[in-house]
Amino acid sequence: MSLPHLASGQIASVLPLGARLDQTATQALFKEGPLEVMRLVLKAGKHVPPHAVDGPMTVQCLEGEVRVRVDGSERQLHQGDLLYLGPCVRYDVTAVSDASVLVTMVLPGSR
Repeated sequence: MSLPHLASGQIASVLPLGARLDQTATQALFKEGPLEVMRLVLKAGKHVPPHAVDGPMTVQCLEGEVRVRVDGSERQLHQGDLLYLGPCVRYDVTAVSDASVLVTMVLPGSR
């Protein structure tokens, strides 16, 4: 069952989940016009296949460690690290350890 999106003015915690990571699902926090923010929860070894987003985006590691491959080169993100990707940049993500990441995307043409 999906959780409702945040309403304007509503607060959500994006602190590390810690022991609750095992029981927490990926959640789209909100989508408004071209802006979408989601918290991805990834178990160690989970792989998100290569893809691209039409607009700019950021990936912020909230806890754990993830490896992001961008245009053939790898970047390791640890807790507190933020990665910026421009429009149409192809990337994939692999969780090195249990992790959660905050993904912010601008999707041109979305309403």
